[in-house]
Amino acid sequence: MKITFVDVETTGLLRDPDARIVEIAISSWEDGKSLERCSSLIRGAEAISPDITRINGITAEMIREAPSFEEYWKEKRKLFVDAMVIAHNLSFDMGMINRELIRSGRIPLGNRGIDTVPMARKFLPNMKNYRLGEIAKECGVINESPHRALGDLEALEKIVSKMLETSPPLFDSGILALFCQWGAYASHRYFRDVALFGFEHQISLELSISPGGRLDGMESISIRPTRVHAVGLSGEGDEGFKDYSFDALIEIGVRKHEPGSFLP
Repeated sequence: MKITFVDVETTGLLRDPDARIVEIAISSWEDGKSLERCSSLIRGAEAISPDITRINGITAEMIREAPSFEEYWKEKRKLFVDAMVIAHNLSFDMGMINRELIRSGRIPLGNRGIDTVPMARKFLPNMKNYRLGEIAKECGVINESPHRALGDLEALEKIVSKMLETSPPLFDSGILALFCQWGAYASHRYFRDVALFGFEHQISLELSISPGGRLDGMESISIRPTRVHAVGLSGEGDEGFKDYSFDALIEIGVRKHEPGSFLP
């Protein structure tokens, strides 16, 4: 099992169509071994507002000589292939990554993923808010660099380890599988990015569905999407024409193509 933690810093919120990634941090594990932990500033934003700089300390000058997202992705894409992605507010981080991938002409990500916001709500039900900093305090985790990608990423790993009472090398795949559907579509809005990509390019998609929420019980369904709406998609496959809710999905991808790659 491969697990990839990710955190991004950006120039704005996902609802802002001009928002760009300015920093990304990744920590990837496979079969109990650390594959890589890395972070980088990212060039591409035309401007960084003073309000954003006050939050994360990143300026336009700092990213001027940084790699572009495309340059960074060429080296790090492998860390997301066949990985379960863990992030705090998963739909935001994956949504911003997908925005950059689509800008580059690449296939967006539809990985199975765990959002630590609903996870924290289950494990820490008495908290008033579930910002990463507040959860860190509750768990006794010190974040040396809040609002920077690597600092938040390291805090996230420690928080998940505290909640599961074990470290990433010892994470149980069966237990993690239970969390993949927590948060439902609100935590997995990035699935829609893949559905729209398939619809716009008229290519088949592979849907992984598990009514019981267990990865070992997933069914794989291939469809050609004919419609994508707010909470699901419709398409024709071996079982004929059917509707599929994003809430029911564990994973979605372009058939016979790796996520984050180019179409031929």
